Amino acid sequence: METTENIIPLKLNLKSTPDLAAIINRQCSNSSILSLKRGPFEGSVQILPLDNIRLSLMEFNKDVVIAADRKGDNYHFCINLSEEPFAHKVFAQGVRIEQTAVFGFNTGLKDLDLRLDAGCRFCSITVPSSLLIQKLSQCDYAVMQNILNSFNILSNRVVSSSLFSCLNDLWAHLDDAPLLPRSIEDKILTILFECFLSSDDRKVGLALSRRDRHEAALQVLSLTSASPVTPFEVQDLCSLLHQSRTSLFNGCKEKFNMSPLHVVRSVRLHQVRHALLDVEFCITHNINGVLDAASFFGFVGRSHFTRYYKQEFQETPAQTLGGRRQSDQIF
Repeated sequence: METTENIIPLKLNLKSTPDLAAIINRQCSNSSILSLKRGPFEGSVQILPLDNIRLSLMEFNKDVVIAADRKGDNYHFCINLSEEPFAHKVFAQGVRIEQTAVFGFNTGLKDLDLRLDAGCRFCSITVPSSLLIQKLSQCDYAVMQNILNSFNILSNRVVSSSLFSCLNDLWAHLDDAPLLPRSIEDKILTILFECFLSSDDRKVGLALSRRDRHEAALQVLSLTSASPVTPFEVQDLCSLLHQSRTSLFNGCKEKFNMSPLHVVRSVRLHQVRHALLDVEFCITHNINGVLDAASFFGFVGRSHFTRYYKQEFQETPAQTLGGRRQSDQIF
């Protein structure tokens, strides 16, 4: 049904990596986030829900890895809207993208494997499969379907000019003019299809096959995120993932520039920080202070935990909790 009323964009501020995972799980499943730089993770997600498609724009203050399982009922067309994509890079399914391009659309992809540099403006256009198939029947079906099936990255003059400008203008002027969903949707889909049908300076890229050790590295991230209270040692991970210690170490080092235990500890520290910042989480899980939060996520030594936490976030857990309690006094 067509919406004739103006739509209201939604902006969500992020205070932790679990906040981001919860938002991504609206479109995917089993999302896992790993911050690759020390310091508090912050960011924002803007969402523009149209009649049939959904637009989102994500921006973060840290380099992050995003891993998730895709749902089969949508196509995802992603683009980095940074003015300098070579300086704020995206790695999609193992490929470094340093120019303006559409990516993430390959029909054979079962998961999401992204690394986004801090400062990247990651825009996603989510199109239901039924709508895309309907639209494909109205144009040169074979050309676009071949690109969707065979490749995962596309750049050409239409992408770098029309699509890039259209989306940047839209996000920059959300408050300046009425947002009529059907008009916006038709314009974006028209330009998007032109991107795939144009051969003007076209360049395409593949989704690279993932090596076993890199797949195992992503599984370390997924297991840790999905099982926050389960203790994992290196030997446990090696047994679960059928990897040698050397292979698992090399996979995590190449994928994240971290050891497996560093990955586990970083994910858990961000989960603790999320708990300390979320009063509802604390009440639900009967967490009354720093030690309760640390214990809940498997940290046993107070001094070691505090040292790791301060190294990760440049503040003590007590300072994090104190800041939240101070903000609780204002509603």
